Amino acid sequence: MKLFILLTAFISNFAHSSDLKLSSTIFLGQSVPFLKFEGPGPFDNYLAMNLPFNPVANVFQQLQSQIQRPLINRGEAHITVITPVEYWNVLRPRGISIKEINQIADKFNIQRSRFNIICLGQGKAVLNNKTENTFYIVVNSEDLLNLRKSIQALFVRRGGSVDQFNPGKYFPHITVGFTKVDLHEINGVIKDVRSCVSKISLMR
Repeated sequence: MKLFILLTAFISNFAHSSDLKLSSTIFLGQSVPFLKFEGPGPFDNYLAMNLPFNPVANVFQQLQSQIQRPLINRGEAHITVITPVEYWNVLRPRGISIKEINQIADKFNIQRSRFNIICLGQGKAVLNNKTENTFYIVVNSEDLLNLRKSIQALFVRRGGSVDQFNPGKYFPHITVGFTKVDLHEINGVIKDVRSCVSKISLMR
């Protein structure tokens, strides 16, 4: 009920006020491989649930037809579970390798994680004196939250504090497109239900 009230409160008038349509095949994470992101640099290491791209590409086309500016997409779809910043600045200093995190993800069968579609979210920020936008599908997932909790347990066993890595400080989403660059929390964009601008209807 609380989520419904929040969603109702924050959905605003959006372009032509039409709901976006999303294929239910978005939930078939097991139809695509688990991708591992491991590398030498601070932005090379993160954990994500890979997703079929076609359903998101279709939402991208619908969205592009409703707004006045051209959008860029990534050509793929995923839900980030551990961000590069979380790994590099918090988990790595405690001796946790990205390989260990991927092993936990394998154990949790990350590609079969269940999640719910909440809405289309929009983030805005002024970059170089121009307002830029990013659009994403807001989701929630107990399965992915539990995966983060398991990583926190490892972090605590390695001497980390429960306050240093909070699994609940998590804003799962699927990026759809953006005008210049994808915007994040560092830009003041929180990708949760408060950023909802349009409903999303699931299709078979």
